[in-house]
Amino acid sequence: MSNYQKRNECAVCENTSLQEVLNLNEVPLAGYFPTKKQLEEKNTYSLRLLFCDNCKLVQTDSVINPDVLFKDYRYLSSVGLSNHFKELANILDSEFQVKDKKILEIGCNDGVLLEPLSNLGADVVGVDPASNVVKLARKKGLNVIEGYFNYENFKEDKDKYDLVLANNSFAHITDIKNVVKGVNNVLKSDGYFVFEVHYLKSLIDENQWDNIYHEHIYYYSISALNNFFTKYGMTVVDFEEIPIHSGSIRVTVLNDSVDTPDKIFDRLLKEHKTIGNPSYMLDFTNKVENHIEDFKKQIKELSKDYKIAGYGASGRANMFCNLTGLDESVVKFIVDESPERCGRYIANTKIPIVDVDTLKNSDVDLIIIFAWNYSKMIIDKTQFKKYSYLVAFPSVQLVDSYEDLEGFDSIW
Repeated sequence: MSNYQKRNECAVCENTSLQEVLNLNEVPLAGYFPTKKQLEEKNTYSLRLLFCDNCKLVQTDSVINPDVLFKDYRYLSSVGLSNHFKELANILDSEFQVKDKKILEIGCNDGVLLEPLSNLGADVVGVDPASNVVKLARKKGLNVIEGYFNYENFKEDKDKYDLVLANNSFAHITDIKNVVKGVNNVLKSDGYFVFEVHYLKSLIDENQWDNIYHEHIYYYSISALNNFFTKYGMTVVDFEEIPIHSGSIRVTVLNDSVDTPDKIFDRLLKEHKTIGNPSYMLDFTNKVENHIEDFKKQIKELSKDYKIAGYGASGRANMFCNLTGLDESVVKFIVDESPERCGRYIANTKIPIVDVDTLKNSDVDLIIIFAWNYSKMIIDKTQFKKYSYLVAFPSVQLVDSYEDLEGFDSIW
């Protein structure tokens, strides 16, 4: 596979009549944080969202070689998410009694979930293609395979697993049919596939266009997932809406064909009125365009009176800066707590990524919170000086404290 291919059919049902619902033009990979030497490299790809009216899957138009996306991955799950995964380990233990159970995690990153599961007595194995995070996981004493999970790579595996997990990775997998075929093969007949992904309806309703990027290849609804797993003799038996990443779903799939539970059937009916409605999908484009223009107007005025920095050099920040035209003439730097990113830059800009000490020693008086789903945490951490804060989601707001923010009741 070359570095880049255009999608000409649905990744699941092979339907060739895909409808464009959003066009974000040419943008860099969200996980690409160049060094100073790489700043002049033009590293952009088309980014459009395509809707399959046949199986209801929303997917990107550009198919990027996984080695380009993930071989040098700069996102560590343990930064900011460790408490979530400790809680998830306890939830899985409560539901499946994980002691002595064989558990495989796809896209295990630095072992942030495998470690607490191992501490609970589970027999865990992880798979991840990024060599840098695999090394970190192995330092914790975890059994982690460097590579990609798919049917071909694991068809000779004699082990059968009670649980297969894929948290924040199931939307990143290019050949999704090959992976589900592999999951179906390695699970016991009464085993479960449990994963967390962004929920398409939350993304659209809350206008989270900064969370759309090439690494997120698929945007799932319960309707799309139900159609998909049925093809493999598997059944979506449960889901839970969770606040992580400002709107996700945790989905449980049984490795057997059984009747669709009432809870799933009820959600399918509700989604038919929204996600199944073309006008609902197409209205998303207008919402995105209006939101971006609103931010541009406000930042133009604020830059006249404030010295501005950002906080949270995530994929969201890469997308936001590129789609709103922010560069080093407006944003002096962006603070990030990950040593993996400090010293690098936001792609296609010259905005440097720095540690918090740089902020403390600067004359900045306005912080744009790019990791807006962590607004309270960031505001709490920056009380060493008096700052104003600009938060762009769910609407553009200039505030002096977290209590002033509106619309954050369900976001942490």
